[in-house]
Amino acid sequence: MALGKPRWRGYPAAVLVVGVLAAILKAIPGLSPTSVALLLMLAVFLCATVWQSGPGVLAAILATLAFNLLFLPPFYRLTVEDPRNVVALGVFLVSALLIGRLSALSRLRLGLLEAERRDLIALTELSQGFLSDTNREALLGVATDRLRQALQAERVAIYVSGPDGLAPAGGEADPGVRQDLVDLAFRQGSSAAFASSLGGTDIYLPVPVGLQRAGVLVARGMRSSERLAEACAPLLGLSLERERFVRLAREAELTKASDEMKSTLLATLAHDLKTPVAAARAAVENWAATAPAAPEAPLARAEMERLTRRVDELMQVVKLDAGIAKPHRERVSAAEIVEAAVARYGEALESHSLFLEVPKNALAVEADPAQVTEALGHGLENAARYSPPGSRVRVTVDEDGADVRFRVEDQGPGVPEPDRDRVFERFVRLPGAGAAPGTGLGLFIAKRLVEMNGGRIRMDEARPAGAVFEILLPRAAG
Repeated sequence: MALGKPRWRGYPAAVLVVGVLAAILKAIPGLSPTSVALLLMLAVFLCATVWQSGPGVLAAILATLAFNLLFLPPFYRLTVEDPRNVVALGVFLVSALLIGRLSALSRLRLGLLEAERRDLIALTELSQGFLSDTNREALLGVATDRLRQALQAERVAIYVSGPDGLAPAGGEADPGVRQDLVDLAFRQGSSAAFASSLGGTDIYLPVPVGLQRAGVLVARGMRSSERLAEACAPLLGLSLERERFVRLAREAELTKASDEMKSTLLATLAHDLKTPVAAARAAVENWAATAPAAPEAPLARAEMERLTRRVDELMQVVKLDAGIAKPHRERVSAAEIVEAAVARYGEALESHSLFLEVPKNALAVEADPAQVTEALGHGLENAARYSPPGSRVRVTVDEDGADVRFRVEDQGPGVPEPDRDRVFERFVRLPGAGAAPGTGLGLFIAKRLVEMNGGRIRMDEARPAGAVFEILLPRAAG
C-alpha cells in the first residue's frame, strides 16, 4: 500500500503523469533539452515518491522514451543523430532510475520510522496501563484487551505459570491456540511466528522475568510488527513480577503468627539495610575515584563490597527460611551453569589459576538454573577464600551414575573429616579459617539451594592436599 491505495494503480498513474507532462512540454516552444530533462526527472521523482519503486522505474523508462522521441532529433524515431545526445540519453536514463530508486527508498524508510514511532507510543501506553494495576486479577483482566489493541490482533491469550503448571488467564482456553507451542515457548524460551488462519500472523512468545519465565503470550491474527510483540512480552513479565512483589508485601502486612512475623521483620531489616549500604558504597566508590592515590581507598572499597555481600547473604537466608525461594525447574546444560557461575563469581578467583574441564557432550540437569549457579558460585568463593593466592582451582563436570557431578577442587588446607558435614550448617566457621572473611552462611545457602532442586552436596578431601566441593544433581532425561 502507498497513500492508502493499491500499488497497481501507480503504474497507470505513472503512464498518465509522464504522458501529460511530455505533451505539455512539447506544446511549449523554445524549451531547451536540459530544461525538458529536469522536468521529466521531476515527474519520475513524483511517481516514485507517491507509488514507490515499480511505478518509479516505469516512469523513468517512459520519460527516457519521451525525451528521445519528442525532444532529441530526429523526432518521433528511436534513433539519435548527434552522438553526444546518445551519451546524454544514457545519462538521463541512469539518473532517472537512480532518482526513482532513492525516492522510493526514502519513502520506505520514512514509513519504517513512522511504524517505530507508533510502536513506541503503543508501548508507552501499555506500560502506563500496566503500572496502574496493582493486583493480578485487575492486571490480567485488562491486559488481554490492551495487548489486542496494541498488536492489532484478532485474539490474544496469556498463559501464566502456577502451582499446577501453565493455565490461561481467565480460565478459558482459546481452542485455536496450539498447546504444544505454548509448552515449547515456556520450557525452552523459544518463540514461534507463522501465517495465521485469521489473517496476519500468529506468534507465541515466552514472558521473561529475569532468568526465569512467568508465562507465555499468544497473539493470533496480529497485524502489527513482530518487534512490537517481542517488546510487549518482557513488559508483561515486569508487570507480573511487580504484582507479585506487591502481593508479597500485602501478605507480609497481614501475617499474624509469631514465626511468620519474625521472618517478615528479618526480611524488612535486610531490605532496609540494602539502601543505606548501597548509598554508602556509592559514596566510597566516588571518594576512591576522586582520590585514587589515597592508601585507604582500596581497603574502604573492599570492606564495602564485603558488607554488601553479607547483606545479600542475609536476605537469601531469610527467603529460604520463609519458603519464598522456590525453584523454577527447567532443562539446562551443565556447561551453561559453570559458565554463569564463573562469570558471576569469577572476581573472587582473580588471584588464582582457574582450570575448567567441562565435557562437550550435552550433560543437562532439570533444575532452577539461577539457584544452581548461586550454589556452585558459593563453592568457587569458598575455594578462593581458603586457598593461597596463585594456587590452582579446578572445576570439573562429569557423570556419577544417574547424576551430574559439579566438582570444585582447591589447594588449601582442606576440611577435617569430622567437620565435612558441619560446614554446611549456618554460621559455622572452622577454627582453621583464621582471618579469612566470611559469616558461615555461604555453604549453608548452597546446601539449601541444591536440596531444593533434588540434589546433594558434600565436601571431600583433594589429593595431595586441599578440599573438594561437590554438587550432585539428577541428570535430565533424554
